Amino acid sequence: MGVHTIPEVTLRRVADHEVTAIITASGAAIRRLEVDGRPLLKSFEPAHRPPGAANIVLAPWPNRVADATFTFNGVTHQLDVTEPERGHALHGFTWGRIFSIEEHTDDSATLRTVLGPEPGWPWQIELTVMYTLTDTGIDGAMTARNITPAEDDHGPAPCALGVHTYLDPQGAPLDECTLHHTIEERQPLDSRNIPAGPREPWPASPMPMNGVWLDDAGIDLVKRPRVARLVNKGGYGVELEACISMPWTQVFTSPQRELAVEPMTAPPNALNSGEDLTVLAPGERMSVSWSVRAIHN
Repeated sequence: MGVHTIPEVTLRRVADHEVTAIITASGAAIRRLEVDGRPLLKSFEPAHRPPGAANIVLAPWPNRVADATFTFNGVTHQLDVTEPERGHALHGFTWGRIFSIEEHTDDSATLRTVLGPEPGWPWQIELTVMYTLTDTGIDGAMTARNITPAEDDHGPAPCALGVHTYLDPQGAPLDECTLHHTIEERQPLDSRNIPAGPREPWPASPMPMNGVWLDDAGIDLVKRPRVARLVNKGGYGVELEACISMPWTQVFTSPQRELAVEPMTAPPNALNSGEDLTVLAPGERMSVSWSVRAIHN
């Protein structure tokens, strides 16, 4: 499939502000999000695999599976290596997956796919993603349902979800911005970006981003919506809010000086550690939600 044939839908809402979004079927990603012509998320041209996994949803696991191998219910599974430089399986099966656009209105869209079976993944997970424009941005929601037949020997399925949002503070350079966040503890990572050692306090918020490079995982221990704000010198910017079911966040600065803030239900390598991993019996589901909105001075 050529990049120009990948289905996408354009959404628009005009109230106090004009909000527009382009949703691509590739990874159910937000390809463009603007409020009054100013970007809130990294924009990109049509692509089979959004660059840097920009704004895709992450399932049935976010982040990494060490050595692309995990053991579940006594059975060891070997996934395809999708991060060859580190030897891991990265970001589930959604990066480059073409979803079906099930329905859309002027300001909303619903996308769907089935993940699996895949090498090392015997389960079937139905994934539904819904986007709805708001007065100042967009709301996202995602539901994963285990549709593996109950009589299948592999019935119950491990699952974790996330979203790979790249925040854009209305076009301002990252080095001129400040990050505000609700992350409390940092999970140290080893040289291959796998959790290693006990958690420690996260650097205090707010965090000026001038010259700062991040590739860190952290958790908010308080049962509350997780919030990250990236604000420029003029007081304008973007806010990401994630539901209480996504207490984990990976924060990553790309070589292009772009900031990914990735809410997750579980930490990196959760398929091996089991930490905050959800197990879905056949027919069971889990859901998450998040919002991106403009900050006006």
